[in-house]
Amino acid sequence: MNRLDRYLMRRFMFSLVWSLIGFWAIFLVVHLVEHLDKFIDKGAPAKFVALYYIYYSPFILILVIPIAVLLATLFSVGFLGRRNELLAMRAAGVSLLRIAMPLLFIGLMVTAVVMVAGETIYPLMEQRRADLSEQFLSGGPKPSQIFYQGLFSPGMNGRVFYFKTFNVVQQFGSDVTVQTFREGRMTELLEMRNLSYRDSTWVGESGQRRLFETTADSATHYEAFDSRDFLDWRETPTDLLRKWVNPERTGYFELKAAIERIRATGGDPTFQSTELVLKIAYPFLNFLLVLIGFPIAARTKHSGTALNFGIAMMIAFALRVIIEVFRSFGHNGDIPAWVAAWTPDIVCFVVGALILLRSRK
Repeated sequence: MNRLDRYLMRRFMFSLVWSLIGFWAIFLVVHLVEHLDKFIDKGAPAKFVALYYIYYSPFILILVIPIAVLLATLFSVGFLGRRNELLAMRAAGVSLLRIAMPLLFIGLMVTAVVMVAGETIYPLMEQRRADLSEQFLSGGPKPSQIFYQGLFSPGMNGRVFYFKTFNVVQQFGSDVTVQTFREGRMTELLEMRNLSYRDSTWVGESGQRRLFETTADSATHYEAFDSRDFLDWRETPTDLLRKWVNPERTGYFELKAAIERIRATGGDPTFQSTELVLKIAYPFLNFLLVLIGFPIAARTKHSGTALNFGIAMMIAFALRVIIEVFRSFGHNGDIPAWVAAWTPDIVCFVVGALILLRSRK
C-alpha cells in the first residue's frame, strides 16, 4: 500500500462514514415520527426510546450500508474528478483499475464486517429490542408466553415435541410426546408424564419408549422407565418455543438449524432457504456497488453532489426492485434459492465489469 492508496482510502472512508450517518439519521427520524404517538400512549420513558433505537441501529446500518457504499464511491471519485486529481493520476500512468483497487478492497472489508455483524451483533441487538418493546410497549410478557397449552415444536435430528402444557419459567412440561422421524418415517416414539430441563439436560419421568425399525404400525422394541436423562438432545426450551424463526432477524447458522428442523419434520423450507442464501449474497453487494459506482463517477464529467446523489438513488431503486422480484420468485419456489439470491449480485457484477472495461484506462 503506497501513499496514493492511503489517500484514496481516506477520501472513501470519509464519504462512507458521513453517508452512513446521514442515512441512519434519516431512518431514525422517519421511524420516530411514525411511532412517536405509540411511545407517548404507552408512557415510554426517554431512556427506553434511546435504548430502543440503539438496539435498532444494527438493523438500520445493515439495511442502508450498500447504498451508503455506492454514494461514498460516487462522492469520493467525483471529488477527485472535480479537482482534476483523477486526471493527474491517469496522466502519471496509473490505470483506472489500479486506482479502483483501494476502494474495492474497502468494499470487501465492508462485506466481511456485515457478515460478521449479521451473525453476532445483529441477532443479539434484535432480541434485546424485542424484549424492550415487549416490556414497555406490550405491557410485559403475555400469559401465553409463560404457560403454553398444546405446544408443538420441531426439534433437532428429526425430533418433534408435543407438550400438553409447558411452563416457561419452570422449564417443565407435562403429558409429553416426542416423535423421531427418519426419511419421512417415524422410527421412535417417546411418551412421558413429565419432561423438564435441568442443568442443560432434558429429564423425562414416568415414560415409555417404542422403536419402529420397519413400519410405524408395530414396535420392534418397547421399554418403560421411571426417569431418564436425554444427554444427546441439544434443544433448549428457547429453541422449542421458537415456533417460527424470522429469517430477516436471525443469524446464518441459527436459520440453517431452523431449516434442518423443518426438513426433518417433513416441512417445506423454501422460504427460509432463499433467506439463508441472501445472508451471504446481500453483503457482497457492498463490494459490487463499488465496482459499479467507480467507473460511473470516473466517466461523468463535472459530477456534483446533486448529480451523484441522483445516480445513487436511481441505481438503488433499480437494485431494490431486482432484489425483491427475485426474492419473491425464490420464496414461491419458482426458481432455486441460489438463483433468487445471487441474481442481483450477478447483474451488478456484469454491469460494473462492462462499464469498467469500456472506460478509458
